[in-house]
Amino acid sequence: MTNLINYNPNTLKFRVAQKDYWDFYLARPNIIFNPYTGVTNGLCTVAHFDFNNPSIYGTGTTSANTIYSTSTWVDALNTGVTATTIGYTGIDNGLITFDKVSGDTSNQALLSALTASTLVIPSGDTRLMLTRITGMTEQYEYPISIIEDNTVLGDYANFCGGFYQGYYMLDGYDYKVLPNRYNKGWLADFWLKKTDIICTGTTATTINDTYPDNKGLFFYMGTRAENKFWDIFDGLNTGCTSGCTVPSGCTGTVTTFCTVPKETDIIMPNGIPLSLPEINFIEIDNQFLIYHNGKAKSTHYGISYPAGEKAPEFTGTSITVTATTQVVTNTDNPFLVYCRACGSSSCGCSSGSTCQTVPEFSGFTAPLRVLDNKLDVIDNAIGFRITDDGKIGYRLLSVTGSCSDDKVYTSGITVTEKYTDSFIVPNNTWTNISVRFFAYNEYTDYELECKDKRLGRIAIYVNGKLKLFTDDFVEFVPRRLNTNSLRQVAVPYNISLGGGSLGLLESMTFDGQDPEDLALNIETNFAGSFIGSISQFRMYGCDLNWGDIENNFAQQRFRYGLGGVVSNIKGIFYGKLSSENIITSQVGLLTFLATNDFTGRGITSPSGAGYIYLLLPVEVTQPSEFRNSEIGCEGFLLPFLNQGSVTVPNGDIYLVYRSVYQTLSSVNIWLCN
Repeated sequence: MTNLINYNPNTLKFRVAQKDYWDFYLARPNIIFNPYTGVTNGLCTVAHFDFNNPSIYGTGTTSANTIYSTSTWVDALNTGVTATTIGYTGIDNGLITFDKVSGDTSNQALLSALTASTLVIPSGDTRLMLTRITGMTEQYEYPISIIEDNTVLGDYANFCGGFYQGYYMLDGYDYKVLPNRYNKGWLADFWLKKTDIICTGTTATTINDTYPDNKGLFFYMGTRAENKFWDIFDGLNTGCTSGCTVPSGCTGTVTTFCTVPKETDIIMPNGIPLSLPEINFIEIDNQFLIYHNGKAKSTHYGISYPAGEKAPEFTGTSITVTATTQVVTNTDNPFLVYCRACGSSSCGCSSGSTCQTVPEFSGFTAPLRVLDNKLDVIDNAIGFRITDDGKIGYRLLSVTGSCSDDKVYTSGITVTEKYTDSFIVPNNTWTNISVRFFAYNEYTDYELECKDKRLGRIAIYVNGKLKLFTDDFVEFVPRRLNTNSLRQVAVPYNISLGGGSLGLLESMTFDGQDPEDLALNIETNFAGSFIGSISQFRMYGCDLNWGDIENNFAQQRFRYGLGGVVSNIKGIFYGKLSSENIITSQVGLLTFLATNDFTGRGITSPSGAGYIYLLLPVEVTQPSEFRNSEIGCEGFLLPFLNQGSVTVPNGDIYLVYRSVYQTLSSVNIWLCN
């Protein structure tokens, strides 16, 4: 390149082969170049779980079933949640649990879990929560263990059949702790180790035993299950049973989880039956429909009215009515159906048919009693998987069928999969996995709300190197289920760490498990778990380029025994810790900002209780003082202690500055020169 610059500056010609898997940049000689944007820090990080950080455990102990993100999305919303119908669905993945008591033949514990459970999330808590999944059918075990490691690696989690799962958005509530769509793109970043050795002592049945082709799923997004109320389930008791007992001489059968009442007896808090047929609320503001020509009616144009409104009585602008979802059951020509009420078989009807008189005609529609359970999962479930032979790729559900008149008719589900070659992910070695999606065009916040899905690229990086991509990938946008909000609390808008999703494999309802809920599409394609160890998971809400991904890998690789950094990147470590001093193994808990500007610049600390830590390379000019300011050295003085030096994960020496006092909120800090 030097020769080209000195002697042939204007004649450089080359052609780049149109081949896969190349990320590179051209730079002038003697310049260290890394296209790092810095967006991996600050507002870009929307979730972060590090099993070496005790702050992720809600109870302060590693035995906690729920873990919490230590980073939060800046636009997260939570005005407070009190969901009294969480028992209907939360029982299916371990969010709600119960213990079956010996002698409890009417299963009051199950009934209480279904009807008396309440999900309460205090207003302002915008942390993403993930809970260890479990099941109440007692068929499977879901082992996860937290391993304490006092080396630079720190603590991590071993997955031998279990995984974590949680919702980031609740339909019908002002609760949204992650974006559902992103302006340009997103990236999910993991440090994990694929290994079977750690699980040799697991003898219980796991979901991987039933679904071996789902083994290795380490990340999942979308609806965690189908709508469990897609059909009518009256219970399984047979013969002459009464309630949940077998009278003397009866040969019928009572189910293990028999309950009274049944699913078909339950009325939800909004007055709608839990079971089908679906009943919808409709707001009517058309005055011609409201007034009924001045006559009070109970029904009008097929809609049930509360009592019928006479013109003199009505004072509002609209009324709310209910209507049962209908399905077309009769497509005959009405003129042939009515047949002038003659009741004969020859009054204009086709040969061999029988005409109906007007009083006999039952209509063209009937209440919808079975929903298509496939409609809720198409383009609403995606998982990422590492196979036993080291391939890595993704699995996506899409529709097989056709569209007509704004309706989708599904004939089946298409499973789309794509994987790398074998041995891309090594065995028994810590590995950095980055899953990236970026759209071809960027949307504003307003456009995200109203515009269609975009095309883009989905790509998978291993240790900072591109290994798999798909162009013209349709943007993945999770969505709600097509049913009442009270029936789907915490079902759509889910993320899984260390596995896929159970679907309705462990579902429980009134009278136990509906056998028709088994072996549906989410279960058969995503009921699986990663086998190995996971140390960290980060979710970024920005489009990260190759330089950002490589920089993340470079700054973390020493912690995971992969040697020193791959480039001469310097920067600032910053964040909060509860400890009064910092050691090398804790540096990885801080955020790294690659920069050559160490003074005359600002840093914003994260929110949450703790001491603020700033770490700067020992060889650079140090700040003279720290002030509370976004721009310029003008705010009030922030007291910091110089605590000497610490060795950071890449082996460099950094000076340590710690705030004198702990803070709860985020703080704007200006590094004065």
